[in-house]
Amino acid sequence: MIEGHPLPVLTREIFGNVSDTSRLWFYGLSLVSTGVLAWGIARRARRWRIGKPDTERLGWGAGLSNLWKFVLLQRRVPGHGAAGLAHILLFGGFVVLSIGTGLIGVEHVLEKLLGHEATNPVFHKGLYFAVYEVVMDLAGVALLAGCGFFAYRRWKRPPEIGHEWLDWLILVFFAIIGVTGYVLEGLRIVREQTPMPEVSFVGVLFARAFENAGMTLASASAWHIGVWWFHAVLALTLIALFPYTRLLHGIAGTVRLAAGIERLGMLSPISAAQVEETGEIGVTRVEQFTRRQLVELDACVSCGRCEQECPAFEAGKPLSPRNVVQDVRRHFETVVTGSLGVARGNDLPAPALVGDIILDETLWACTTCSACVDVCPLGISPLGFIIDMRRSLVADGQLRGSPAQALQKTGRTGNPWGMPAQDRMAWAAGLRVPNVQDNPDCEVLYWVGCAAAYDRRLQKVARSVVKLMQAADVNFAVLGNAEGCTGEAARRMGDELLFQQLAGKNIETFERFGVRRGAKRIVSHCPHCVNSFRQDYPQLGANLEVIHHTEFLDELIRKGRLKISTAKSVAAGAKSASVTYHDPCYLARAQNVTAAPRALLSQVAGVKGIVEMPRHGRQTSCCGAGGGRMWFDDTVDKRVGQSRVVEALGTGACTLAVSCPFCLTMTTDGIAARNGGMAVRDIAEILADALPQDAKTGTPESTNGV
Repeated sequence: MIEGHPLPVLTREIFGNVSDTSRLWFYGLSLVSTGVLAWGIARRARRWRIGKPDTERLGWGAGLSNLWKFVLLQRRVPGHGAAGLAHILLFGGFVVLSIGTGLIGVEHVLEKLLGHEATNPVFHKGLYFAVYEVVMDLAGVALLAGCGFFAYRRWKRPPEIGHEWLDWLILVFFAIIGVTGYVLEGLRIVREQTPMPEVSFVGVLFARAFENAGMTLASASAWHIGVWWFHAVLALTLIALFPYTRLLHGIAGTVRLAAGIERLGMLSPISAAQVEETGEIGVTRVEQFTRRQLVELDACVSCGRCEQECPAFEAGKPLSPRNVVQDVRRHFETVVTGSLGVARGNDLPAPALVGDIILDETLWACTTCSACVDVCPLGISPLGFIIDMRRSLVADGQLRGSPAQALQKTGRTGNPWGMPAQDRMAWAAGLRVPNVQDNPDCEVLYWVGCAAAYDRRLQKVARSVVKLMQAADVNFAVLGNAEGCTGEAARRMGDELLFQQLAGKNIETFERFGVRRGAKRIVSHCPHCVNSFRQDYPQLGANLEVIHHTEFLDELIRKGRLKISTAKSVAAGAKSASVTYHDPCYLARAQNVTAAPRALLSQVAGVKGIVEMPRHGRQTSCCGAGGGRMWFDDTVDKRVGQSRVVEALGTGACTLAVSCPFCLTMTTDGIAARNGGMAVRDIAEILADALPQDAKTGTPESTNGV
């Protein structure tokens, strides 16, 4: 009970012990704090608008759904140990405390509008009050727990996260606000003699400590108003600081996540009309990035998750996805504020974004595996920045050596090997492989791809796929000599125009032979081709039904069309043979296909369960061939993905199963360099060896291309 002021129900007085004058000052400071916050947000928004408009438009419904899933529920934050949990605790505690404070404001306004006395709240009483106090105390504990973890983490100074002195200031602000909130609660309990103080289970501990120290109601009132002002000023200062500190990521991240999460493996297109209008390809200046990308620069909190997952960084290449974003952000700040002219002198040239700020070798080190995009809790895409800057390098003729030759050969002959189109069916020698011209009514078009067409080792994969389809009596055909490179590697190396040229030819071929959604399914054993057909080609107006060969073969087995012998083994007839499976980035991560390959391997006798590598499924590690790295002339020991080879050998398995031609090449080379003695085989090869003796696989017959 308050002396002379009994509280008839379980509640507390709003703005208790705060005079009318103090309230007016508080309202004024709140307006100032909100104004500083709004000005800072408007300032950042003006900078974001420097970028190019985004072509995609998002509806309100989708935006609100994204806010609910990715911001409030923090669905992308969990993982990476205690840091994810600590962020959820800190964020959740802050949000709940902010909502609770807002409800107090609503109660106060309603009391004034309805003329209620402080002793008779509108809704802040009874059971609601009891639940409110418990929830608020729990939120305060969560906030302080998060602050404690991040303070410890920054004290340890792990290299993967960014360090700024303002980060410490923000943590101190959060911690002091949390502690003073409990102090205020304890002083309020002593001053008001709040009924059932135990519902404030943390505040009551402070109240008991104050009472044991001999605090009177008068001294509690004096201390209460002093701590109240200290707490209020700190909270209002923190609100005002949001757009000017690392807390900006909370604002920019909310804007970014509201726009949705980009599909992994998808790149933004460049229209020919846009190139003709601007004369620009790619990005050489920060204002050429899109507005969404400029928001991403402010959203990045430099947590280091992307760096930890980057296979190029792990291999010692000069690439840190985190540093790419942060370096571009600092350059953006310099360009926008104009401080560069002051710092360097107006007579000195500004450093170029590409070449000075971001080195060429940094951009070429990326394998486009999308691991950095997949793990970012705020949906930031370092890969998007890298590809945009790569495009400018290719347009300026800055790509040289073997990768440049691969692009030249692709443009000239339709494949990176530079082999003639008339040799494209050499892989099928001795097999009865129909082409689509002879079998126009086929249900399935088998896309062989350049690698299996011209690489002798990979030709065995294509032959195995054909044998399996013949054994299942699949009505299929191939394009033969009419098939051309998808352009996937060209696009991810930065040659967008070459990609569109190659894709345009293939789309014309598809139209000529009636390959369109619903008419014919395309089956490919290359995840890069599958991803390109599914995500690149629709941007050019081609909607195709494409499936990876592991998904297709699993479907055939489940329908009973493909029979696998239980009498054969995965490797050299050893009944105890073991296998480990490497998930390709563009299959497991970009297309989320992880179950079908494992289901197929489980069909093969001798496989007593797959020996999983530490990184598997969507958390796979790149073999090092993606993004055009297949065509770079690194020595085997310097290639990205050597740690993956070590992981595979560490399982002790006899066979490394793969489902990507590039992965097969890279892991084979890596294992041979270590004298590992592990066989590397595509899943199709393993299954083909396990076909029953009487399986129908066609008769030897030479095949001419289309």
